[in-house]
Amino acid sequence: MWQFDFDIYYDGALALAQGVSPYSVTGWYHPLPMALVFLPFVLLPKPLAYGLYLGVCAGLVWRVLKWKGVWILASFPGFYTLFVGQVDLPLALLTSLAGHWALPLLTSRPHLAFVVAPYLIGTTPPKELAKSALASLGVLLACFVLRPGWVQEWLAAFAQPLAAYGRHDSNLYWLLPQRPSFVVVAAISLLALALGWRLRDRRASWTVAHLFAPVTNVYSAAALAEWFGPLETALSWAAIFAVGGDTHSGAPMFVVGLAILVRSLWRKIKFSTLISSSRSGQ
Repeated sequence: MWQFDFDIYYDGALALAQGVSPYSVTGWYHPLPMALVFLPFVLLPKPLAYGLYLGVCAGLVWRVLKWKGVWILASFPGFYTLFVGQVDLPLALLTSLAGHWALPLLTSRPHLAFVVAPYLIGTTPPKELAKSALASLGVLLACFVLRPGWVQEWLAAFAQPLAAYGRHDSNLYWLLPQRPSFVVVAAISLLALALGWRLRDRRASWTVAHLFAPVTNVYSAAALAEWFGPLETALSWAAIFAVGGDTHSGAPMFVVGLAILVRSLWRKIKFSTLISSSRSGQ
């Protein structure tokens, strides 16, 4: 399992560099922009490239979180992200730093874009948003130039894992006795996107969208790294033990998002109570 996903990303990008379809690589279920993201890594031998990946992740954790980063690194989603070489954590941290300019990168990871893009779109001035949208279109255009039929290849490759993730791994949907119909999932997803767009608190926006995302996995909660504390870290390990260590069932990680929301609400209530007490004492 060690660097399992990183190997797939690396091999897919290498295939593209050699003029071969990344979708010929076993396990490559990603949009073609992901291969563009990993093209710089194939300039190095795979062991060095993985070391570079770890260095980039560590640098982003330090840049965004400083010493608080210990909680995401000690959590199961954070640990497992680095262990297998996944991208949700570094892409989310890059989004925190780059804001709407991260949108071109998010074309490589639609289910992460589901979580973070509504807030970016809702809080970015239209002129600035138009610039990042044009950059995103440029990335997609480059993909069509390289492989005109990549969308069909991607949809064909992703159909089977999408169904599996939807039935077993999608956060709160995991609690339902039966998988809801496509119409119900689409309606809930649209509502979550609308809430993410309307909420002006980034923590609330990202967490709500994460909880109702139709596709998640065991490391998806790493996108909420900025708000991990000891409680979320402990709950993440409890969640994975609750499913017998099954790393293909990340759905119980919804407890992380719920804990972040509850802690945030509790702090606001305490702050409001403190302000009220201060005013009444004057």
